[in-house]
Parts: sequence; C-alpha cells; structure tokens
Amino acid sequence: MLTTDQIQSFKDNAFLVLPGFVDVDQIAAWREQFWSHIGAQAEDSSTWPDNYVIGDFSVNPPLGDLPQMRSIVDQLGGGMFAGGGGSMLVQWPKTDDSSWSLPANGHIDGYGPGGWSGGFMLGATTYLEPVEEQGGGFVYWPQSHHGVHDFFREFPKQLDGSFTDRDDWEERKWAMFSERTPTEPVEFTGEAGDTILWHCFLCHGGSMNVRSRPRQAVFSRWHRSDREEMKYDVPEDLWKYWAI
Repeated sequence: MLTTDQIQSFKDNAFLVLPGFVDVDQIAAWREQFWSHIGAQAEDSSTWPDNYVIGDFSVNPPLGDLPQMRSIVDQLGGGMFAGGGGSMLVQWPKTDDSSWSLPANGHIDGYGPGGWSGGFMLGATTYLEPVEEQGGGFVYWPQSHHGVHDFFREFPKQLDGSFTDRDDWEERKWAMFSERTPTEPVEFTGEAGDTILWHCFLCHGGSMNVRSRPRQAVFSRWHRSDREEMKYDVPEDLWKYWAI
C-alpha cells in the first residue's frame, strides 16, 4: 500500500518512483524468460537483436499479478482498474557515434496505431537491469498531467484522438501537450526492480541508449473496467475516476 505522502506526491507530479519494488528473485526469473525467448546471450552483444517491442512475449507472472502491485492498483482505483499485463520494451545500445539528447517532446498513451480505446488510467515501468544516465531510460515531464487535463477541458471532443486532425498537428504534434508543463523532462534511472508509476496524462517517451547494456523494461497499463461508459468524459476533477 502507498502512504499518504506517496499518494499526494503522485497526485502532484503524475508519477511515483518505487525503489526495489520487485524483488531480485522475480527480476532474475523475468530476465531468464526474456533472454530465452529471444534466443540470445545476455553477455554476448553479437547475439542481440534490435527490436524495441518484443512480440509474442510477456513475463510470467505479469507485473499486475504481483501481490504488491495488485494492492496498489486496488488502492488507487478502488477495485475499478483492470489490465496489468507484462509486455517488454527494450532499448538496445546504439553501435554508431550518435550523440545523446533528451527527446524534445513527450506523448500520452492510448492514441497509437490501434486507435483510441479510452479509459486508460495508470501505467507502470519496471527495470530488469540497472539503467544509468543516457542508458535509454523512460523519460517523463513531471506535472504534465495538469496541462494535458487543461487541454482536454478546453477541447473535450478531441479526447477521442481527433487532435491529430487539427490544422497545427503536423507542425506541433505532441508538443501541444508537453509544452504546457512547467518542468523539464527527466530520465528515469535506477536499479533492477525499481518501478515508476505514472498517470495516463503524464507526457513521456523513450530515449536513446548510448551505454553498453540494453535497457530492459516490463511495461504495464490499467484501464477503467467501465471504460465504455466513461471514456468520453473529461471531468473537472482530474481524480474523479480514481479512489484517491
């Protein structure tokens, strides 16, 4: 369970870092599953592929099935959040002389090639190995949920993803969200087992990995179980559909 201070920090900033959230034995089991699935050797870079999304694979048990994660998700969603699979996202090291920089803008999830499904509430990313600066870490814009919420309060009909049809989309794209936040982007660096929870309106993205090890992350998301009834609603209270 999260403490009162942790919940307040999450509400203020749209993210919460939980160091050592997944124990070392579970992390080791997930790593073994991952390397076995891709048929590569963890210490032999010549065997590594270059796929960001590892298809047809999810860790077992899923992140959402861990007791400590179920407890937090139920606490945050009041039993109304569903999902929590354990997909893998990997940033493999770049082998050229690419220079590293933070991404200019972050996106919000739920608006990918598959279309908008609505009701997405909570995400979580857990590292399977230590990730240092410039190691391909998850990048996020603290407090950006307020600006994104303000955008959809101003343009509620565009919650369905029709903001991509705006005349200024090709020029601005995701900047129309991340430019509304008062903070600079931050890299999520940490140790194996460290986890970051993030709000659905947190602007975020990936980053280039110029270190020697692949950035391996288990990525999970939760949506409202009643999303068909609420997915077009942009409430004045950002936390209307949460239990906090």
